[in-house]
Amino acid sequence: MQRRTFLKTAGVASAAAGAFGILRQPRARAGWGEWPADKVDGMIPAERQAKRVLELYLYGGMNAFDTFYTVPSWGMNQQRFLNAYYPQTVDRFADCAFNGELTEEFAEDSNGLMIHLGPWISPIRNRPDIVSRMRVLVQRHDLLPHEGANPYALTGSRLGSPRLAGVGAAIQRHFLDREGGLRATPYAYVLYPGVDFPTDNVRAASAVGFHPGSARPLSVVVDPNSQLAQLLARPAVAGRREEFDKAVDYYLRTYQNRFRPAGKGSPTRSAERRNYEFAHFARRGADQLQSVLSDDLFGELNGPECGEQGEIDKSRMQARMAASLLTRASDDARYVQWIDGGLMPNGSGGHDTHDNHVNDASRNVSHTMQCLADIINKPDEHDPAKISLDDTMVVINTEFGRTPHRQGMDGLNHWPQGMINVLIGGPVTSAERGVYGAITEEEGFAQTYVTPAENRMLVMMALGIFPFSNQTFAGGDVVGAKSELEAAQRLMQVYMGLNP
Repeated sequence: MQRRTFLKTAGVASAAAGAFGILRQPRARAGWGEWPADKVDGMIPAERQAKRVLELYLYGGMNAFDTFYTVPSWGMNQQRFLNAYYPQTVDRFADCAFNGELTEEFAEDSNGLMIHLGPWISPIRNRPDIVSRMRVLVQRHDLLPHEGANPYALTGSRLGSPRLAGVGAAIQRHFLDREGGLRATPYAYVLYPGVDFPTDNVRAASAVGFHPGSARPLSVVVDPNSQLAQLLARPAVAGRREEFDKAVDYYLRTYQNRFRPAGKGSPTRSAERRNYEFAHFARRGADQLQSVLSDDLFGELNGPECGEQGEIDKSRMQARMAASLLTRASDDARYVQWIDGGLMPNGSGGHDTHDNHVNDASRNVSHTMQCLADIINKPDEHDPAKISLDDTMVVINTEFGRTPHRQGMDGLNHWPQGMINVLIGGPVTSAERGVYGAITEEEGFAQTYVTPAENRMLVMMALGIFPFSNQTFAGGDVVGAKSELEAAQRLMQVYMGLNP
């Protein structure tokens, strides 16, 4: 077989290893992301740390005022906040047959104001066990376009920063770099819903910034037409897999020898060589990854909400895959990010409701929350195929909220000035349940809040990862902190509310 023909045929297998994930052999020693001895007072105690994290990212922008930060009296008779579309919201709540009242009390914010949980998260409200371990964080930033807001919310770094990296990269690197951590299956995954985001920079979730290529989380398009399962099966090599593997081994050794002066000694250091070596290692482990991402996880699902049926229920498919990845007895994921576009995405994309807000949010947000609730074990359920809040922290994130006032006849515009994120389970128990931060009624602006960078650090800390390094964040990225220790303590004690 000619070398050119071989490379063309083997390219499918190499693409599976290279395009979908980890690319670099880790250092022989463990240590990246470990806590320095003089900073451990800022570390979440090991017994309180989560073993894994599921992050639900509602692409397009989830409104805070009809979900996790509702004040029923705000905007009454002024068409603002929850009352921006009154009585449509009340009518839609009844039409969707949600249980209970339109809102229910949750906890006081940092200004002492009672915050309610809104109508479109009824599936979460119907689970007191989830609500009892929920901490709502008010957030704010200044980026109105999706193109800037998505990278910032996903990575904590602004677009153009060379260190811009999804939090999955830090998690993948940390667990891969530990002693005995080398494995072909990833520790971190990003699940995309099989729709294109041509200009919105959602792919920043898979960015590695200054991390090595091996830190890249595995990007998976969750769609019945996904080619990933086929690529992992390596159909192009058919029954000649052993021959092809031997040939690739030979080409790797030939390449490595180019880094040995006079063909002797250890290879000189090269990031690209190490990337190639890890791509080779990952390709060799395609069978293991194929067993993790089995064909049934890409099978089509359909699900109705509020009497409407989506063509394909991508949200439920992503929830199913996330639960599977996080609950495997071996090679389980430590981090899965579910990029959600909703059951029937708005024409502007996902949850981006510049029009038809009430109908779309009531259907899409509530359906996604139902999909999330369905993969979380209820008290005393112990289903091994579902996640447990005792060892898994759930993060609900979005690039911005929606305006407290109307846009056009039936929409809401982008609103990063007052938005929320949510932490559920893991280190967050009933003692930490509540709200950190506050939004003002006059303008709808967050007055006390966390930043996207601080949010990303909280996710890392929940898994026991030191969040400060040249590849991640500085102590000064935490508002008011004068040292890394002080920054870590503020993240843990003030924002997460944990005082061990």
